[in-house]
Amino acid sequence: MALGDEVRARGPRLSAVTAVLITAAAAGPLMMTTPAQAQASAQRRFDIEAQSLSDALVLFAAQSGYQVATDGATIQGVRTNGVRGVLSSASALSQILSGTGFTFRIRGNLVTLEPAPRSGEGTIQLGPVRVEGGAESKGTAPPMPTVAHAIQDEGAARDGYRVRTLTNVGPFSAQQVLDTPYSVSVTPRELIQNIQAQSPDDIFKVNPYTRTMTAQITGWVPMVSIRGFQTYDRAEGGLRRSTHHAAVVEDKERVEVLGGLSGFLYGASSPGGMVNYVYKRPTLDPFHSVTVGNYGGNQYYGHGDFGGPIDTDGRLGYRLNVVKQAGDTAVDDQNINRFLASGALDWRITDRLILELNAAYHHYKLRGPAAYWFVRAGVMRWTAPDASKNWGQPWIHDEFRNVKLMAKLNYRFSDHVTLRGSYAWDNVDRPVQEHTQNSIRSSTQYYQIRIHSGRTKDRNQAANLLLDFDFDTGPLSHKLTLGYFGYWTTGWGTSHSPNTTYLGPYSRSAPTYVPRPDFPEDHSNPYYSGRSRNDNFVIGDQISMGDQVTALVGVSRSEIFNRSFNMAGEVSRPDYAKGRWSPTFALSYKPIPWLTAYASYIEGLEAGGTAPLEAVNAREIMPPMVSRQKEIGVKAELGGLLLTGALFDISKAYELLTEAGRYTQDGRQKHRGLEFTATGRITENLTVVGGFTALDADVEGGGDGGLAPINVARNWAKLYLEYDLPFIPGLTATGGIYRTDKQWGNAANTDRIPAYATFDLGARYTVPIDDKALVLRLTVNNVADKSYWTNAYYVGQPRSIAFSAQFQF
Repeated sequence: MALGDEVRARGPRLSAVTAVLITAAAAGPLMMTTPAQAQASAQRRFDIEAQSLSDALVLFAAQSGYQVATDGATIQGVRTNGVRGVLSSASALSQILSGTGFTFRIRGNLVTLEPAPRSGEGTIQLGPVRVEGGAESKGTAPPMPTVAHAIQDEGAARDGYRVRTLTNVGPFSAQQVLDTPYSVSVTPRELIQNIQAQSPDDIFKVNPYTRTMTAQITGWVPMVSIRGFQTYDRAEGGLRRSTHHAAVVEDKERVEVLGGLSGFLYGASSPGGMVNYVYKRPTLDPFHSVTVGNYGGNQYYGHGDFGGPIDTDGRLGYRLNVVKQAGDTAVDDQNINRFLASGALDWRITDRLILELNAAYHHYKLRGPAAYWFVRAGVMRWTAPDASKNWGQPWIHDEFRNVKLMAKLNYRFSDHVTLRGSYAWDNVDRPVQEHTQNSIRSSTQYYQIRIHSGRTKDRNQAANLLLDFDFDTGPLSHKLTLGYFGYWTTGWGTSHSPNTTYLGPYSRSAPTYVPRPDFPEDHSNPYYSGRSRNDNFVIGDQISMGDQVTALVGVSRSEIFNRSFNMAGEVSRPDYAKGRWSPTFALSYKPIPWLTAYASYIEGLEAGGTAPLEAVNAREIMPPMVSRQKEIGVKAELGGLLLTGALFDISKAYELLTEAGRYTQDGRQKHRGLEFTATGRITENLTVVGGFTALDADVEGGGDGGLAPINVARNWAKLYLEYDLPFIPGLTATGGIYRTDKQWGNAANTDRIPAYATFDLGARYTVPIDDKALVLRLTVNNVADKSYWTNAYYVGQPRSIAFSAQFQF
């Protein structure tokens, strides 16, 4: 590469930015005088294949520890030959940019790109690197990216929604998807927007790993199934929460789903997996987006999304999301009214110290939540009732007021040591809760109970404090992480619950509506009902043995504690306390840069389930359970596609509702399966997001040995497609088909839930307006208007038509 004149001090205008901030790898001999120059010359291992320059810069940032800022529009369509080997960051970046027409400058921990000066017609000559120890004496420093800016430019529709970077994997910081020895599926922001998701259920419908078990529209705590195991567990920004209500997606950058056991990574949790919601962060350039539309029925809404730098130096940035939605859904006599205000603030206090802050307020009111169904023993299940009807009562309503606060601090002591700390506070105030439960007692009739409860409250907190060390021991490179993470919940219950008895019978031909009972007014105050917590102490080492072999070895100590009180302030049941060490081991082999094979073993501790309301021991908590998982998998990037496949074997204690109506543990539940996913562009015009799971699930031992567990489908498959019509620039046809196999609706395997499939159709039209864009979207969900049982307890959603117009400027 020829070297020309020195690059001038003027930086580029920043728009779409590629940037990553992670712990730097071990430094080599210091050949310069300033810390910035020392870092630029330090020897590191790079493995970046030929690809788009934008994606290559994301990988360079992750492997070097630098933050990279560039004009995404300028480098769009530019490709690089990549770089591989042990060399300095400056040399690696020079090779990446060779022949691209760009050169670079390093100032502190920031790399910026500029067009290279030309020495003659058709000849591009790159200037030498300018490495500075501090800010320039003239001009304004460009904004400083954070880890979040890398993912803002990933997963775009133009790339087939394919992502390369995970924000975190449990206690570990940012990871590359291809190098992570676990099954992970990511739904990025543009896909969330383009499917017009109004709740996590719309995301779970498209994500290959997930199935909705308890939808948000029911008013109960939403539940999702991953690998056949049901879970309420989730994380926000990597910080755990045990439960949640009325979740929002408009302020999320992406949703990361970890398939399989996560005890070592996230603490006590279901063996199925973990759902991590990642908040939107401030943008480096001013960003404004306004969307108006309809989620289906008469649910009109407006959504404003704004971000950018606050100060001229770019050290302080903001992001603000505001949503107002109101109107009837596609289900008769069902209505949602909500307001969201969610803000984020990033402050680069110094080049090594970054503070992230979040605050959100959400007020959610639901009238006519979906009814819960169960079938009396010995009675045949009906075909699914009409999904467009409200099978509860139109006067039933639910309400939540939710306030969230979060703070994260990242401090790099040196190129080899990083401290990460986070804290989240989440308060849920539920002024009233009402539900209906329908009991099928004959082939033509059902009975119904109306549940009315007074005010309850929950307070959820989570925190972590982690240290990352990078060092070498001979030929081995280590990324060692150790520290603490955990969460704790405090609850306040109600003594006001004047429920009705089961009333009826009512005909299955149509819902029966009755006047609202004259429930007595609630004069009580919520009482302190108990607290629970999960503490985890972790140490994990990611060991690289050359360019091809990586091992992850770790262990965590998980402690579960739960104490419950009755209305008199007395302990209502014995304390629930158990602790256990949970190990993990994973080995990855990368024979070629675009292919990774891995094998892993992981254990975890899980809190026992809670007996459902129809059980004679309703709300009783079961003893803790130990889960184990073995998995082998492969990940490959072929052209524009990310392909993943895995074989897994998971076992846990089996929980069931017996014929006598008691919820208990008996035997072990074992799931063996094969899963496959494909994400990206098959051709220049065709995008695919899909996959399938083939599952062999049964009960071993106990009274139900040999039977299949309830609500576990043998197979499910999903295929979401987009096709850019070449004869109408800007117009994209969209659609998806989602199929779930048969399930058992009871533990005795006598209640068979039929298989079902639904499909969606839609279109998207992008209208460029100068350097701005207007995006028009139309989606028809459940085109055939099929009524079906999603599981033993709930009916799926009817046909709905969503449309919107988004103006980004």
